[in-house]
Amino acid sequence: MKNRTTIKMGFLALLMSMNSIAFAQESSTKKEKQIVRNGVYFNTAETGPHALTLKVKKLKNDDGFVYLSLVDENKNPIAKTKVKIVDKIAVIKIDSLPSGTYAIQYYHDINSNGKLDTGAFGIPEEGYGSSNDARGFMGPPDFADMIFELKEDLALEMKTVN
Repeated sequence: MKNRTTIKMGFLALLMSMNSIAFAQESSTKKEKQIVRNGVYFNTAETGPHALTLKVKKLKNDDGFVYLSLVDENKNPIAKTKVKIVDKIAVIKIDSLPSGTYAIQYYHDINSNGKLDTGAFGIPEEGYGSSNDARGFMGPPDFADMIFELKEDLALEMKTVN
């Protein structure tokens, strides 16, 4: 029974982490004016010289959307987007980023309900992932494992779990 409780708590932590990126594009917890550029919602007027191209692979199907969130090293939200899927791949380009340290989390919202669906014990039923293909044990990955440096234009590929 203790083992089941540990599993349940780990997946609840993962769910809470993933739901922190489950957002409706028209809502924001802060009263900030968001800037929209090329379908990407920015929390600030980013004006850096770098582009980040992301390829999310190993999606189950082309249904729904991929919701993606980019945060800085202090976990401050930088950008978020919702992207269509073609041939089980989602491609996202985020431009005008300054050099810095970032992390990404995403999920595949197959049924387009705007959230990461979970089953028994909070285990995700839809695909999800993060930068560096970081994986957690019985919960979300450590933030430090997701961090990457952006010093020039960068292309990243991420493999979906589940």
